[in-house]
Amino acid sequence: MFSSPDHTPPRWLFVALTLCLAAIFAALMGRPDTASLSVQAAETAPVATIIPPTPAAPTPAPAPTPEPTPETTPEPDWSQPVPVGEAVDQEEWFSDAVFIGDSRTDGFRLFSGITSEADFLVHTGITVYDVGDGKNVIRRGDKKVSILDALAERQYGKVYISLGVNELGYRAPENFAETYGKLIDAIREREEDAAIYIQSIIPVNTEKCKANDQLYYVTNENIAAYNETLSAMAEEKKVRLVNVAEALIDENGEAVKDLSADGVHFKKDGYILWLDYLTTHTGP
Repeated sequence: MFSSPDHTPPRWLFVALTLCLAAIFAALMGRPDTASLSVQAAETAPVATIIPPTPAAPTPAPAPTPEPTPETTPEPDWSQPVPVGEAVDQEEWFSDAVFIGDSRTDGFRLFSGITSEADFLVHTGITVYDVGDGKNVIRRGDKKVSILDALAERQYGKVYISLGVNELGYRAPENFAETYGKLIDAIREREEDAAIYIQSIIPVNTEKCKANDQLYYVTNENIAAYNETLSAMAEEKKVRLVNVAEALIDENGEAVKDLSADGVHFKKDGYILWLDYLTTHTGP
């Protein structure tokens, strides 16, 4: 077998190389450009939509708590005497009370059994005019002071007044009531927070008055006229009127004979009834 002396590569090798180069070129031409693909991807990528958050609904302001309506005490009917009510404990009720009056009130102090904590500014024969004029009748050590000055020494919760018998003979009922009204004003200046009670003038027992030679003008007719103006004054000044007579008179409007000592003043049983009446007629 003979070999060719020519070293030129065979033709088939050139053909094979050509085909290989063509395939490589074709492959290179068909691959997409990476940068172009990135740009294209960026252009075609969906844009994210930013949705703002839904604002929270505002919290409603709490409804204000309504203030409780304070209970109001109805105004008394000043034209009428204090009506009957449930009895109070007299020891407690009168512990901050003061009583202003004449010898009848002094008897009440001595014999009714009222608590010793109650104060008494009393003087036999005292009148509303004496009290208003500042007559010195209350002993303080070695001297005497007026009832109004003594009243101002302490603040009271209640002021009870019983005057009128000694005034019956020499002043008209209207003048009596006018002076009494000025006394109420003077008491209020000194005792701004106190409840003021005017006690009506208690009728007398006519038979015993005559038997004990009481003054001629001390009559139930005069007392009725004074009480009428006293009632009108109490309504005008808005003070409590206590009709103590209801506990101490008979069907004829006279002080009960068996309760009366001398026609004007009372026995112990009478003063006890007086105290019982006050404990059941205190008002609102």
